[in-house]
Amino acid sequence: MQSMSFDPAVADIGSQVVNHAFQGLQAGAVAWVSLSSLLPAGAEEVSAWAVTAFTTAATGLLALNQAAQEELRKAGEVFTAIARMYSDADVRAAACLLEAIPRPGQTLARE
Repeated sequence: MQSMSFDPAVADIGSQVVNHAFQGLQAGAVAWVSLSSLLPAGAEEVSAWAVTAFTTAATGLLALNQAAQEELRKAGEVFTAIARMYSDADVRAAACLLEAIPRPGQTLARE
């Protein structure tokens, strides 16, 4: 049988992934503000078309970025939850072992 173990740093890594995802979402929101305020360089039709094309493409990329950041956030939360489950299992196992150790003055039951 293979023993199951994890590195306690997984919880920290999960938290960092979540923080980076939130930073990515904030950066996307800032980019959206800049993007939504673009004006055509001139009054001609080509400038208006260029702004529309750029805005459409950038909006699609920002949507992809937001979806990617949300997936990173979810992954970080899962890493943290898994680390918590392992830690909880370790605490329960340690408690069971401590209960099995006789205390000073305690006699072991005999069959």
